[in-house]
Amino acid sequence: MCQKENQNSNKTMKRLILLSILNLALVSCQKSEVVSPDDTTQTIYLDCVGSNCLEFIVPGDPYQSNPDFYGYADPSIRKSLNSKTLWVAYSFPHYKMIGSNPVPSVSIHLSKSEDNGTNWSFVKTLFAPDQMNNPADPGVTGFLDHETVNLLPVSDYWLAVRLNYFIPEIGGYSARPGNSFHITVLKADSPENLTTGDKGTIGGSLTHSGWNVNQTLIPPDLTSDAFFWNEPALYYDEANSKLYLIMVAFVFYGPKPVMDKNKTYVYSTSPTGSPSTWNWEYKGILSDASIASELGGERISQPDIAKGQDGKFLLILSPDDWNYEKNDFNHKGCKVVEIISLENPSLERDSQGKLRVRVSITASDANDLGSAASSYDPASNTGILFTKRAKTDTSLTANIWKTGIKP
Repeated sequence: MCQKENQNSNKTMKRLILLSILNLALVSCQKSEVVSPDDTTQTIYLDCVGSNCLEFIVPGDPYQSNPDFYGYADPSIRKSLNSKTLWVAYSFPHYKMIGSNPVPSVSIHLSKSEDNGTNWSFVKTLFAPDQMNNPADPGVTGFLDHETVNLLPVSDYWLAVRLNYFIPEIGGYSARPGNSFHITVLKADSPENLTTGDKGTIGGSLTHSGWNVNQTLIPPDLTSDAFFWNEPALYYDEANSKLYLIMVAFVFYGPKPVMDKNKTYVYSTSPTGSPSTWNWEYKGILSDASIASELGGERISQPDIAKGQDGKFLLILSPDDWNYEKNDFNHKGCKVVEIISLENPSLERDSQGKLRVRVSITASDANDLGSAASSYDPASNTGILFTKRAKTDTSLTANIWKTGIKP
């Protein structure tokens, strides 16, 4: 009797081992997971091609029908604190007409979902280009365009932060003056009302005073450098009632960036009253060239902050380098790492001293300038939203993809 039970037990164990092997094989065909040597960090790898990802499409907000400048890009996904509604804001590249001439332009659109991210509906153009004269050069007419938005719900109000730059009628996108780049922080009682919300303006050392900057933020290590801020993100810490602003400094010497100075910085404030009155306090460097190198680039860009399924504090980012042949930034996919703190900016490492990389998403069908710009909210069944783009000297097309990955 005991011998028969042992034989049955051995057969059962063999079947379980075989099933485990088959399950692992199935997983590796879709999203592979590699366990670190200390068995504490799992990295999920995904090549966002073919059926591995599903395109994020918003009914009622079709791509503009032109051949070389259209799509969705730079998503920011957030769930309301007091309802199940999910919101996504995204850049909307398109052509606007100046007389009979089409000029490349970017606005920011807003959509929402009431069923955990399965179906989406278009809400509105959140931020449209503003026709104006350049305040730094009043004789030049054009538009103030907006992109790379980041949304954030805070108790009973909403915040957003975005990048702005001036596009002249003559010269267009490639003629954007560096002194027009500035950051806007907005506050309103709902995402829809951010269009007309209270605003504050943040500048870098290059930003012209004509853009009505409320505060010029210059990190201690960039006091002698010409730079502008880009790719902003927000996070609110309820424990200390602080709002954190994460931005990437774009440092240029002439037409080329100084990649080892393109660091990611953190500032904080108490978000009471209008954003125009906020005093931003320097907190430190979240990422420098050494961290970027560890993640496969020369700098990190396009940050987004989210909580993971396990409550861990996550930084979603893109490693970048500079393509000298194309004279442009090469976005090298999406990485997700763990954050220790924004108050004392630092990233989590494992017992081997390596960054805890939770996710690595790439697109093997991308061209020489790569794909990136991602966002995440654990409440959405889309998983991480990932931007794929095709950029050349004369065109830019982009679309957002649902990866299904929920770190």
